[in-house]
Amino acid sequence: MEPDVRDLRSADRYIVMEQLSGSFGSASVILIDVGEQGVQIEHSQPLRLATTGRLWFKRGEVSVSLHAFVVWSKLSGKQYRSGLRIDEGSDEFLSAMQMLAEHHVIRKDDESLSRKRKRIEAREQEKSVKPKMKYVPAESDITPDQVLLIQHARERLRENFDEAQKWYSRAYFALRSGTTAISGQVVRYPEEVLAVWEYLERSVPLSTIKRVFDQSSGTR
Repeated sequence: MEPDVRDLRSADRYIVMEQLSGSFGSASVILIDVGEQGVQIEHSQPLRLATTGRLWFKRGEVSVSLHAFVVWSKLSGKQYRSGLRIDEGSDEFLSAMQMLAEHHVIRKDDESLSRKRKRIEAREQEKSVKPKMKYVPAESDITPDQVLLIQHARERLRENFDEAQKWYSRAYFALRSGTTAISGQVVRYPEEVLAVWEYLERSVPLSTIKRVFDQSSGTR
């Protein structure tokens, strides 16, 4: 059965089954996996957090050229791996994903949610055996890149009410259902903070996002 585009509208990831090369800005990249509004790429050049650029790749009749920005990046062996958030044309990207799935270039990663649950359980177990200490972060703990990333996401969601509600709903139910390492904290943060947290793939702590919001409002 051919995949329905509605099936792609989820938090699932899709593994790239063959080498799919492209570019992000001036960097040559290889796509590792794709999701509804983002991709994981591999590249030889380091990319700074919050870097924006044009993501481009082509495979047969499928051609994608969309604006994206770096949500996370880390060194993996001799290459870098980064997560990009698609910042425009999500419907176009979904159509491209559907065509790639129909040609068996990508396939659903059925183990992705299982791996996430195991990582969460491992973190929770590690926390339970460590002595509990209260850590008060200093203002310098928030990097300029993180501030830029949070502000970018906040502006994006303020301009798109329906999208903001979607990301807030995902964060709310993830926290309420106990599928994150910080379950039970949903009532501590405003909807906008939760929406930005989920939009940034939970790569920035909720407390950091809240502090940046407070600083932007002139509060401490």
